[in-house]
Amino acid sequence: MSSTPTLELPGYQVIQFLGSGARSTIWEVRNTVTNELHALKRVVKRTSEDSRFLDQAINEYEAGSQFNHPAVRKILDVQRVRRWMSLKEIRVIMEYVQGQSVQQSRPTSVREAIRIFLDVGAALAHMNTKGYVHADTKPNNIIVSKEGTVKVIDFGQSCPIGTVKTRIQGTPDFIAPEQVHRRPLDGRTDVFNFGATLYWTLAGRPIPTVLPKEGSLTLNNGQRVPPVEQFNPDVPKSLTKLIVDCVELNPVQRPSSMNEVVSRLTLIAKQLGRDAEAGI
Repeated sequence: MSSTPTLELPGYQVIQFLGSGARSTIWEVRNTVTNELHALKRVVKRTSEDSRFLDQAINEYEAGSQFNHPAVRKILDVQRVRRWMSLKEIRVIMEYVQGQSVQQSRPTSVREAIRIFLDVGAALAHMNTKGYVHADTKPNNIIVSKEGTVKVIDFGQSCPIGTVKTRIQGTPDFIAPEQVHRRPLDGRTDVFNFGATLYWTLAGRPIPTVLPKEGSLTLNNGQRVPPVEQFNPDVPKSLTKLIVDCVELNPVQRPSSMNEVVSRLTLIAKQLGRDAEAGI
């Protein structure tokens, strides 16, 4: 007997099962009216402790449906499935994004990494302009297609600017201090997550964060971020400086917005282009 899960979805033809995550499964589906391909995230409540995963799926729709940017995955619709008057399942219809995550396939050059992260930065700036913090930027949430198209995905932890979370949410190795200490989140939280993600992409290793993947919760006040060029000599000092500024523990000391980060990264990209033309 096959262990591959099956699904029926009114209005859609289910093409194939794509994978699974925390309490969720992802499917490729086709709209039977428009013939368009979409992705479906299905979250099923099996125990009372699963309610938070339903909440995250609803949040993904409510936040993601506010965005309209080429580098942000489009969130199209949500279906709520109830049984005996109780919410048992959430189905989120999303843009079908083909490609590999930065986690799966790191860019092979600094210039390619910058190209990707300029799009990521613009996507996060758009979300901030709409009044939201992504709050979970990491290599696995950046998809790059074979053609080079960049998409930021996963808005399950996104929230309005100024939100104070009731519990710690974020990904170890990329989480900002204010997320760990449950303080108000704003665009500078995305700046931190962005900087930590760019560091990992260029260095192949994480920065020392407040909540490392391995170890206990500890504020690394005295632990400085090793220069990224220590692990990747192709990284210019101007890019190292930008990353270090992004991952300052105190939000006040970071760039004030993702727009500022994108502006600085654009200048770095132009300088690298001029250096390449000059053969430097």
